[in-house]
Amino acid sequence: MQLTEIGVKCHQCGIRFRSRQVPIILDRGRRNSELRLLGEAQHFEPYAVCTCPSCSHADWATAFRRTEEPAVLGQKNEPPHLQYRAAALNGERAGKSFYKIGQLYLYAAWCAEDVGALPQSREYRKLAIDSFVKALADGSCPNDKRGEIQYLIGELHRRAGDFGECLEYFEKVIPHLPGKFAMMARRLMRLAEQGETAPIDFIN
Repeated sequence: MQLTEIGVKCHQCGIRFRSRQVPIILDRGRRNSELRLLGEAQHFEPYAVCTCPSCSHADWATAFRRTEEPAVLGQKNEPPHLQYRAAALNGERAGKSFYKIGQLYLYAAWCAEDVGALPQSREYRKLAIDSFVKALADGSCPNDKRGEIQYLIGELHRRAGDFGECLEYFEKVIPHLPGKFAMMARRLMRLAEQGETAPIDFIN
């Protein structure tokens, strides 16, 4: 995976610093059951978040405006899952939509699991579920993403080890899911019945 060092400016305190980012993410359509990207660009998520070394403001790396001005400092060196958690908390305080906050907690869960922080990844999945449920209720989830998010909530329950909640939720929403998500949901229900938490490939 190719990384590029990019000069950015914090929109909170104005400090300039260097951020390491993935300039191009190749998406060939392959996903796992949590809809995480697979293939050449998998595990790009640690480089999609950024934290200011001065004021500790965390957000998506793309939220920090690029600058050609000289930057001496590097971005704050913290585990990515903690940066995503901080970004989600910042988003909650700033009144961002529950849909956007859910995305941050989802990425936090993936990054935590990548480094073996399993209790944290389970907690982040629960926080993502809570945010996505609220996003469906208040309309902040885009209409063209509703089926995807309904499916994802059920899978997040399974991945967090909450098998009863997974089965109950999928039984309720499967009649309303698009075909490919309904098919995957039925496969995941069988895994939940077996007490399996591992992700599988998403089959279209």
